[in-house]
Amino acid sequence: MRTTTLGALFVATVWTAGCHFISTPPGPLVSEHHAVDRGAAKSARVEIDMSAGDLEVKSGAATLLAGDFAFNIPALKPTIDYRASGGTGTLKVSQGSANGNYENRWRLSLDETTPMDLNVSLGAGDAELVLGRLNLASLTIRLGAGDLKVDLRGTPAKSYSVKIQAGAGDTSIELPASVAIVARTSGLIGDSNVSGLEERDGRWINPKAAASPVTIDVDVQHAIGDLRLDAN
Repeated sequence: MRTTTLGALFVATVWTAGCHFISTPPGPLVSEHHAVDRGAAKSARVEIDMSAGDLEVKSGAATLLAGDFAFNIPALKPTIDYRASGGTGTLKVSQGSANGNYENRWRLSLDETTPMDLNVSLGAGDAELVLGRLNLASLTIRLGAGDLKVDLRGTPAKSYSVKIQAGAGDTSIELPASVAIVARTSGLIGDSNVSGLEERDGRWINPKAAASPVTIDVDVQHAIGDLRLDAN
């Protein structure tokens, strides 16, 4: 009974919040390309904060960030701020909010060589994050409502932590089979489908690579929706 009530309250809150917005007339679709060089920084903290829309993030940029942005409401024009201090670069990509009949798409790529703490936030929409080739130190993902796909398959050289908070929508996480995995999951409403991992003492582990010196520590909290974990 408690699970059903919390889930209903979550859905009602999201729906009610949307009802208070005043629609903004859309304009023509504007496309922009932005690139950010790391400069003298040796590592980076990257924050991607998208209000609502369609988000893709992958590796392979020749600079710290390369991104293509498309939007049809001026409030959705991206703001990009980068500063370097003490050997660390801090990059924030953000935007205002809008409602009504709008289009908003981000296609971003990040440098694979830079040691990186990556924080991705999306208020509402779908996100596809292919991050397994990045040099991650930590990864945090927050999605209010929408489907989330996270692909971490690769050959990481060092351990890192992953924290995912997903609201309403399905969440799919693909993990590398060649490193140790320690995953914890919690949720309110939905089914879980786990492949390639074994449950031990309330955690999911990768028995095929338990002796690996590299561990990905995963904490997933999802309110409403199905969860898929795959380490094959």
